[in-house]
Amino acid sequence: MRLNKVAVAILVVFLFTGCESKQAKAPAPSPSEEEANLSGDQKMMAFSLSGFEKTGKKKWEVQGKSADIVSEVVNLTDVVAKAYGDQTDMTLTADKGSFNRATNDAHFESNVVVTGTNGTEMKTDALDWKNAEQKVMTDKPVEMKSEAKGKIEGEFATKTPTTITCDGPMEIDYGKSYAVFNKNVQVNDDRGLLSCDTATAYYDTKTKQVSKIVARGNVKIKREGSWTYSDEATYLAPEQKVILTGSPKVMIYPDQAKAAKK
Repeated sequence: MRLNKVAVAILVVFLFTGCESKQAKAPAPSPSEEEANLSGDQKMMAFSLSGFEKTGKKKWEVQGKSADIVSEVVNLTDVVAKAYGDQTDMTLTADKGSFNRATNDAHFESNVVVTGTNGTEMKTDALDWKNAEQKVMTDKPVEMKSEAKGKIEGEFATKTPTTITCDGPMEIDYGKSYAVFNKNVQVNDDRGLLSCDTATAYYDTKTKQVSKIVARGNVKIKREGSWTYSDEATYLAPEQKVILTGSPKVMIYPDQAKAAKK
């Protein structure tokens, strides 16, 4: 199994790129017309907050409904957050969330779905953005899918979506340019299945492409009629090469290979 498709699956790498507080010139939110009535005289109002680059280009925006849009921490429902990148735009939706206007930290929960214009999708039950630390994290199970079409790194895309799942936690560190998936990690597409305890993806900040992926702990790679076992597997994206370390071994099952080709 080739691991270059995992690079496409790491869609959250782009989600809050460019949201650093030094660039985010967030204007004060302004309420729109009344959306719905709560108990008494409390009303649900539309909330919208945006961040811009120094050039004036919009980098991100958070929208939703809130009963108190002037508080420092705004609790939201029907959340829609968008991030605008150079090559990929991302949209996040969630049933509930909160946004801290002082720190630019955000929390999203319940039916959190992140989709990208490059055909990728991530689902989880909760997601946090820590602006000062430049990290996205969750301790909930994560499912990512890539359905990108056309050629990727000189090869044709797979016929089925590439899916990466983990039980969590998952953390993306923008300052150090890597993403970590923990516990029962699985990468699956029509070329095979990779499973491990932990997978770390390192990406190039300029190209936004994954340069290296390191899978550690009980690494198993299944492809057609063979199983490969090792303590660690390193995928080098530029060379499209997988290096196995830690007493690697390969088990071949010819009958399964023949059945897979039929």
